[in-house]
Amino acid sequence: RGAGVEDLRVLAAGGDAGKGKAIFQAKCVTCHGAQGKGDGPIGKQLKPPAGDFTSAESKKKSDAELLDVIQNGKPKTAMVAWKSQLSEAEIQDVLAYVLTLRK
Repeated sequence: RGAGVEDLRVLAAGGDAGKGKAIFQAKCVTCHGAQGKGDGPIGKQLKPPAGDFTSAESKKKSDAELLDVIQNGKPKTAMVAWKSQLSEAEIQDVLAYVLTLRK
């Protein structure tokens, strides 16, 4: 059976934001920028632009929604699926770090 929203929230809580930051800096900064504002070197040039994790719109997204985008990408955007390139633990770490950028 698939994980429910509560299960996903528990998984996100289990991620290591410190490890996630290192992955984010290596794989995500080019588009999302160092502070996750969507202002990386190519982020603003994308159509649509890279997501800004500090925006009100992004803050409305649940942990489960963010997890889904990291795992599966986002259709009609440059956001790729990471599930074949990162382990589940690494994805949880990235999610934990992204959640710290919302503050």
